[in-house]
Amino acid sequence: MTPEKACRRPFRWTGRTIGSWFIIIGLVWLLGQRWTASEMAPSELQEILLSVPSREHVRNWSSYYTTTGPHLPGQGLRHAEWTQTRWKEFGIADARIVTYDAQVPMPTGRQRLALLRGGQVLYEAPLVDDGERNGSSEQTGFVPAYYGFSANANISAPYVFCNFGSDEDYGDLERLNISVAGKIAVVKSTNASPYLHSRHLEIFRGVQVANAEARGAVGVVLYVDLQNDGPVTEANGFKPFPDGPARPLTGIERGTLGNIEDFQGGWLAKIPCMPISTADAIHLLRALNTHGPLAADLGDRWHGGALDFYGVDYNVGPPPPDVSIHLVNHATLRNGSIHNVIATIPGTLAGDEIVIIGNHRDAWGPGAGDPNSGSAALNEVVRSFGVALNSGWRPHRTIIFASWEGEEFGQIGSLPWIRENLGWLRASAVAYLNVVVAASGMVFRAKGSPLLHKAIYFATDLVQSPNQTTANQSVRDVWGGQIGTAGGGDAIRFQGIPCVATVDFGFVPGLGIEHGVFPYHTGFDTFNWMDRVGDPEWKHHVASAQIMSLMAAHLTQTQILDMSVTDYAIAIRGWVHEIDQKWSSKIDFSLLHNATQRLVGAASIFDAYAESLRVSTKPWWKIWSTNQRDTAIRQVNKVYIDFERKFFYGPGFDDDPSLHHVMYAPSAWHNEAPSMPGLRQSLMAGNWTNAERWRDIVIQKIDNATHLLAEQSLIWNEL
Repeated sequence: MTPEKACRRPFRWTGRTIGSWFIIIGLVWLLGQRWTASEMAPSELQEILLSVPSREHVRNWSSYYTTTGPHLPGQGLRHAEWTQTRWKEFGIADARIVTYDAQVPMPTGRQRLALLRGGQVLYEAPLVDDGERNGSSEQTGFVPAYYGFSANANISAPYVFCNFGSDEDYGDLERLNISVAGKIAVVKSTNASPYLHSRHLEIFRGVQVANAEARGAVGVVLYVDLQNDGPVTEANGFKPFPDGPARPLTGIERGTLGNIEDFQGGWLAKIPCMPISTADAIHLLRALNTHGPLAADLGDRWHGGALDFYGVDYNVGPPPPDVSIHLVNHATLRNGSIHNVIATIPGTLAGDEIVIIGNHRDAWGPGAGDPNSGSAALNEVVRSFGVALNSGWRPHRTIIFASWEGEEFGQIGSLPWIRENLGWLRASAVAYLNVVVAASGMVFRAKGSPLLHKAIYFATDLVQSPNQTTANQSVRDVWGGQIGTAGGGDAIRFQGIPCVATVDFGFVPGLGIEHGVFPYHTGFDTFNWMDRVGDPEWKHHVASAQIMSLMAAHLTQTQILDMSVTDYAIAIRGWVHEIDQKWSSKIDFSLLHNATQRLVGAASIFDAYAESLRVSTKPWWKIWSTNQRDTAIRQVNKVYIDFERKFFYGPGFDDDPSLHHVMYAPSAWHNEAPSMPGLRQSLMAGNWTNAERWRDIVIQKIDNATHLLAEQSLIWNEL
């Protein structure tokens, strides 16, 4: 046969050629199913993550962190090395310690607070958590009473009781011609109280000191009033810990007044501030009895003080001319080292998309609740994923576990790590999942970006509630699903600098006599307290670990990120409506409303398209559509990741240029900061020009987010 005839010979389908084509088609199809045919079925992974965390293990981890000595920022190398060793034992080979230089404020030991009459000492505050006075043999005192970044001073002055130290409280005093100028303000602390939170009475301690300075006070003394504890007080028959669930009167609630940027920038108050115990405050306040008006006569905000059982009448003072407080505060900035533990499980299919899970180890005292309930839970999360790895599972996206040091002094551990890795965080970070307090009570609470609401609901639907009122209730069934605005702990820096979607959650005390009092930031936040009051069965620790693990798995394993820009747009619309209701007579918000409505519309279209990709299936014979669909999925995920970044504002807040997210202000794990802080703060201050400026900034950022979604629509039309 000639070559020409051979070329004209028709192609014949033989059994061999047909079989070869089927093999080729099948291989291509299998490659196209790489997301759905992972090494482990989702149900099998969920079973591991639900079954591995144990009460015995979290109890052991808590015991180590809380009973092996002080661990303020700068004292954490021992705990870092121990954590790294455990994580490697769990099967995470890439676990390393990342160290940064830092300056940490530490007391020199020259602290003093005394009540004087002339030269006579009426009362000398011990300035340590005195466990022996409450019948406790457990070591409680880690550091003497002080606040991080407080001004140093040695002063003597008369004093005035100033309630919560708010602008309203000082206004009430001024109306009665009571001045705090030249005096020391005695102020109630408002932290981590579900009762004050329910009445919206929380004020950050740094703001309390700034308010006093603005009125001419020369110093501030902060104490915890038993008002914070609702009915769980000795007056109502509850013994103080360790004999019962009530607050130990000798506990001292420490904290920081700001961060290193605030301190170095000169933005913090220049007057000293000292924390004292409730027992110390009783002596100061009893000395005001019969002097000045009664707090009860100043208005509703002044009602509720709960030290009358101990002989306090709550006169506001000032005291007789010869009675004063002598306050000495002296701390220095010391050079130290901060040690983070960072562990990585590389992703197999979308390794450039990264989910980060973190908690901080450093504490003001033993820290059984804050933060080491979170540390114990995080260890169980790492251990659970180690078991999954050993069983053959591999994550589609990369997972990073982070045990931070330095959060209590303004996130001085996570901050340099974020700055060092800022480029890829902005490009690739899917979410940051944070737990400060995994367990200090029975009430689940969460605060996070609306992008992560679906992941929170997914996980809490699967985890059995530790507090079931009927059989088989999930955490979400009991909790109800309310999610606060994002913030808390190291999440502050992740949302504020690279604008990554964050969530912080845990179980905290609620309202009612069944809830013990959480001795937040005191020397009584001990392993013994957790074992007897905070989480006696350690089941809330376990539930937090399960929730964290399931959220992380959900965000790493789904081919299309299970997020919702519609949830975010609707949340923004609600915030705008709330602002408009209060200040529409002062500022025109019509353009802001219009921008929000455009975002809601674009978000709805985008999420609908993402859902169509999520539920679509490809017949095996349409193998040529694989690349097109995969391209669309990558673009959808990129938009979900980039969406939060659109709220980045380069110059930052007016009072904190280091934070850039226009929707969220920094807040502690136990409270919430109002959304759109630049706009709200300007409105509250009556600075209408600045409010209009911030309104326009927010409009621009919302429009940027809308354009991101609209640009994606144009790409769909091309596919």
